Amino acid sequence: MDLIAIDGLAGTGKSTLAKALAIRLGLNHLDTGASFRMMAWAALNSGVNLDIESEVLKATKDILITYESGRSSVNNKDVTMEIRDERVSAAASRIAIHPGLRMRLLQWQRKWVSDHGASVVEGRDTTSVIFPDAAVKVYLEADPLIRASRRVESSANGIAERDMRDLSRTAAPLKRVADAVVIDTSTLPVSDIEDIVVALWEKRKA
Repeated sequence: MDLIAIDGLAGTGKSTLAKALAIRLGLNHLDTGASFRMMAWAALNSGVNLDIESEVLKATKDILITYESGRSSVNNKDVTMEIRDERVSAAASRIAIHPGLRMRLLQWQRKWVSDHGASVVEGRDTTSVIFPDAAVKVYLEADPLIRASRRVESSANGIAERDMRDLSRTAAPLKRVADAVVIDTSTLPVSDIEDIVVALWEKRKA
């Protein structure tokens, strides 16, 4: 599959790397986390209990989410900035544990790539569940304190809580797959990380 999949915990630099790679290689870019944030934004605005899956699924059943050129829209309303709010981030993490919602978004994410073609896709479980056949799989790691400093909406405690939810959820828990290339981004410049992934891409495409 003509795809670079970038996985890893929050604050490891997935978005920064994915955007840089998409520009450098002329590929499309999908942030799978944005789809969860859009659903969370819609659920929050409907006032449902985020911890009850049936309520979340009902509240988001008929909404239209789109992601184009880095812009996120819900029912044709641009919510790109709104979904980066701390409240929405926390809500996205809470609803991400619901199997039914994950399956709905899995189908949406795969259709997005099918429609757009060769892409760089970032997000938790992109390498293990969503796109296990990606040509290049990368798993990013970083020191927890550095990760917290990169996320303006998160504290070290907030990062730890999110890690726990991501790693322990029943539906598609975050994990490092055996064929993913692991890169520690704690001190490496983005340009160096970018070079590593580009070399992997060119090797797989040769």
